[in-house]
Amino acid sequence: MTNQFLPSYTIGTDAYDSVYDVCHHFGKTAVLIGGHKSRAAAEPLLRKALEGKMEILDSLYYGGDATFENAEALKENEAFQKADMVFAMGGGRAIDTAKKAAAEAGKPYFTFPTLASNCAPVTGVGAYYYKDHTFRQVYYVDRPSYHTFIHTGVIANAPREYLWAGIGDALSKQYEVEFSARGDVLPYGRNLGVTLAGTCSQGLLEYGEAALRSADKKTASEALEYVAQNIICSTGIISNLEPEDYNSSVAHALYNSHTGTAHEGAHLHGAVVCYGTLVLLTLDGQLEERDKLYAFCERTHLPHSLSDIGLTDPEELIANALTKPDLNKVPYPVTAELLRKAIADVEALKK
Repeated sequence: MTNQFLPSYTIGTDAYDSVYDVCHHFGKTAVLIGGHKSRAAAEPLLRKALEGKMEILDSLYYGGDATFENAEALKENEAFQKADMVFAMGGGRAIDTAKKAAAEAGKPYFTFPTLASNCAPVTGVGAYYYKDHTFRQVYYVDRPSYHTFIHTGVIANAPREYLWAGIGDALSKQYEVEFSARGDVLPYGRNLGVTLAGTCSQGLLEYGEAALRSADKKTASEALEYVAQNIICSTGIISNLEPEDYNSSVAHALYNSHTGTAHEGAHLHGAVVCYGTLVLLTLDGQLEERDKLYAFCERTHLPHSLSDIGLTDPEELIANALTKPDLNKVPYPVTAELLRKAIADVEALKK
């Protein structure tokens, strides 16, 4: 038997007006889980939409990082245990933490992304870290959120860098999935995922700059809505259709290596992944696609060199990347030599 759950969502500046209509079938009470800033930005809007209709028993801080320990702590909370539903609000780490806790407790969960930064709100997969924030593992729950509510007004008013990095992260999906699946005869669901992956990058390259201008103006434009759906929904649908080995590759191996490699500065997930996508396209000889992405990165200031991700010497980054499970499924061996040359070739493009 195969169970395939695909995301459903509501999007718009009035998205929270549909929360009761969607969620009341699952109970009368919810516990809200999120970050401090995300709850400050969106919780009042949600409470207003639910006033007199549904009770939020408590509003809980998720713990600061997506760790197994933080998920376990949520499960021990009294309001969490009493609530009929879990409302996960915020960015990817908050949502992944609440997702794991809800799924393991057998509670239906709904997501309220306050950032367009990744596909965590609509996937059954989460990325988890150790307490020192080094990468731990990818972890799958039984199903994605029961519904996702994307309030574009909240997203437009979020810090611009999260949309910027979200675009960088989403740009990897097409190339990593197609690279991982190359040459395979795939069953229906995986084949559908690969087909959808082939539609990801063009829209981001076409509308990404306009979406960023909207974020600068704190305006929920059509371009921002399009890009938000691409970041959250398109990549998320694909993630639900593909198993772990097909969902990431060189770009995420380099990111996961980066978390454990000494580097200067702080760098958002999607920004580092975007740099890794340039390396993947170079390594794989997709130079026309690489050049389009590189030009986009130049215009939007997404990372396109080692210095942009706080490094001068790539050797530790390469060595760590080769140990990551993201490289379990590749169409040919990805070696240190290939990575080293690809990184050098990307460096040579810098003007």
